[in-house]
Amino acid sequence: MRNSGTTNVLHDYSTLADKMPKKAVTIEKLDDANAREPMDLRYMKMVRNLQHLIGSWPHAAFGQAAQPLPLRSTGVLALEWSAVLLGGLVYIRTHFSKVTFFEMGHCYLTVFMNVVGVQRVLIPWVHRKTYPEACKLFVCEMHLMHHRHKTPYSEEVYQRIYRLCTIFVKLLTAEMVFGIFLFNLAPMYYNYRTGMFREDKPEGKLFEHSINYSLPFNYHTKLSGYLIVALLNLFLTYDCGLCFCGYDLLLSVIVFHIWGHLKILDNNLRTFPTPVQMREQTGEQGDELSYTEEENKRVGVMLKDIINHHRMIMGFMTTTSAAFGPMLCLYYTFHQVCGCLLLLECSRLDSAALGRYAVVTVTIFHLLIQISVIVELLGSQSETLKDAAYSLPWEYMDTSNRKIVLFLLYNVQTPITLKPMGMVSVGVKTMATILKTSISYFMLIRNHF
Repeated sequence: MRNSGTTNVLHDYSTLADKMPKKAVTIEKLDDANAREPMDLRYMKMVRNLQHLIGSWPHAAFGQAAQPLPLRSTGVLALEWSAVLLGGLVYIRTHFSKVTFFEMGHCYLTVFMNVVGVQRVLIPWVHRKTYPEACKLFVCEMHLMHHRHKTPYSEEVYQRIYRLCTIFVKLLTAEMVFGIFLFNLAPMYYNYRTGMFREDKPEGKLFEHSINYSLPFNYHTKLSGYLIVALLNLFLTYDCGLCFCGYDLLLSVIVFHIWGHLKILDNNLRTFPTPVQMREQTGEQGDELSYTEEENKRVGVMLKDIINHHRMIMGFMTTTSAAFGPMLCLYYTFHQVCGCLLLLECSRLDSAALGRYAVVTVTIFHLLIQISVIVELLGSQSETLKDAAYSLPWEYMDTSNRKIVLFLLYNVQTPITLKPMGMVSVGVKTMATILKTSISYFMLIRNHF
């Protein structure tokens, strides 16, 4: 038997607004009471600002004049990161036979991070069509603010996603700042502990840096050179943090809203009114075992709205996969390589290695787990649509509407997931495979040292 919540589909939102959760409404009033468009929300402004700092927000797609910050345009950042990447590769080549693999591990790590940074900075150029289109579709059509008024449950889901996105954006931004600080603090503390800032420097010791690359002057023994490169590295790690955090935040917020759409779609399917429940609202009389002719017309409209909603979600997922697919492919490759490398660095188990790499290792694995679990929400929620679609009261419908239900049942069999470049789906299974492979490679390589 269907629960009494099915009658909510036929209620006007204005008559049920007072039944919405008080806490959700209070939070909305406190933070974004005057927001009329998605970009008026604070968390959306934070996402846009982080993307704008690396010249990646598609202002032109929204009919706005692009005003890049000084030295923050895509071209300048691409040139900057390409130069750093080239310098890092030259440094590895010139020092390959001079130091041990463990000592070069940090250089390998920064070079791989640099590759990810270059790829993400170039996304507005490489995906000049799909990326702006995905951002515009999200802000102008898919954002739940445009759908919150349709049913009371839509408003409830919007409030839930609003709180989730607000907290998540703030936490990940704080994590980015904290990570940048620690990444540069570790070598600075090592230099202080070994006495490199004293007038009489210890013999045989060199300044440690968060990033190493070939430069025309000596920055490993002279304090002036160290200070110049340390400030430069702080600036570069800030840009790298923006590249990692900015796109992760944007993709995560998009996924949260798609998940909200799936929740609304699932609820609309499960709360589809039966003939008895429909007549409780209209006062009509008829056979309890079938819809009347007029009711079948209304049911047909409702079914078409559900199909259009599902089609809109599927179309947006295709656009999102095209825009962010290559980024996720490279991102997972980065985690595969750097996960093994970081485990190898931490395996020395001395205070210097743990102090420098333990936090970085936890952060890198955290980023992998975080994005995988978030995207997994889509797959797990889309699986419920199969049962929800079958729970429709198709037995009461006429032949025409039953055909529509059959068409819907066929469509919901396709899982809604991010599938980068048509290859492996992003999710918990892929994450687990990467973690297992990283540990296996680590143990294999460790046995050779």
